[in-house]
Amino acid sequence: MSETLKLANQLKRVKGQIGGIEKMLSEQRNCEEVLTQLAAAMSSLKSVAREVLSGEAVECGRDEKTQERYAMLLKRFF
Repeated sequence: MSETLKLANQLKRVKGQIGGIEKMLSEQRNCEEVLTQLAAAMSSLKSVAREVLSGEAVECGRDEKTQERYAMLLKRFF
């Protein structure tokens, strides 16, 4: 499976999680349950971000500008 397809599948799962959270909110579900699902969705998105950044890591040693961009991305997301 290609990396792009893997990331697309992960994002589809996140989309499903978000849809579930929206439904929970409309049903006025328990706050703790909603927050648990929000934390799970956030964790999934961070996982996708780490995968994207790991692709950038391959490039980070090539030149100073790329190293600076990679360092900025790391600070921004983690």
